[in-house]
Amino acid sequence: MSKKIKAKTHKGLSKVLKVRKGGSVKFQPANKNHKLTHKSNASRRRRHHESELSSADNKRLKTIINN
Repeated sequence: MSKKIKAKTHKGLSKVLKVRKGGSVKFQPANKNHKLTHKSNASRRRRHHESELSSADNKRLKTIINN
């Protein structure tokens, strides 16, 4: 009896994206770690909170992280 080949979880992506109970995927926006002096206050403020993936990316990336 042959075994089913399973797709491996993309480890880098699974460390960045988290799947919520409802199935949406959250992530932390980039460009908030250093060199903040030349960025506008609005730009920095937008990166305070987690963001949600668009529906098209949601479908595509959920298969990669196997959730």
